Amino acid sequence: MNVFTNPEIADDYDDYYQTEAGKEVNHIEVQLIEAALQKVPAGKMLELGCGTGHWTEFFVEKGFDVVATDISDAMLQHAISKGLEAEIVKADSGNLLFDKESFDVVASVTMLEFVDDRDKVIDEIYRVLKPGGWLLLGCLNANSQLAQNADNDPVFKNAAFLTPEGLTALLSRVGTAELTSGVHFSPAFQVTDGTAEQNNNEPAFLVALVQKIV
Repeated sequence: MNVFTNPEIADDYDDYYQTEAGKEVNHIEVQLIEAALQKVPAGKMLELGCGTGHWTEFFVEKGFDVVATDISDAMLQHAISKGLEAEIVKADSGNLLFDKESFDVVASVTMLEFVDDRDKVIDEIYRVLKPGGWLLLGCLNANSQLAQNADNDPVFKNAAFLTPEGLTALLSRVGTAELTSGVHFSPAFQVTDGTAEQNNNEPAFLVALVQKIV
């Protein structure tokens, strides 16, 4: 069962971003995603696993024409309630009902960790992405402190984290991935980015940018 179909999880999802730690993590993640998007012209974007629309709002602000999708009705209700200037629809990332080569960009942040068949999702992304189009992913690092503590979290205990090497190999179907990363947690779960302790732990957040092989 997809954990995000749980209304209680959906209701509380955005609360994390209002905490001090959540704001700090979000700031770093936004910087990484924003830097990756410097190479990507604004166009028609398919967002997979949009959840409550947290990243949808960001992509719209960056000038993308966004079709935001998720499989969870509970999460989609929150996204729709925000009144975002995006088309928001229910869809299964492994069985998309969009035409071949119909999007300039496909984006997804922390969704692949929760799907049953990653290869099928990547195949669908490849199918709907235009030749020369871009895939942007934000993923959780299996080598990080976050992954080590995952069993203590009601959401992350359901996630299958990815290693940088595994993510690169998975995306080779689409093209050559450029990886950047950030959000380093100490064993005490403090964010250490920008400090001397940063290099003591693997980053929790991986950003992959891939241009579809023509």
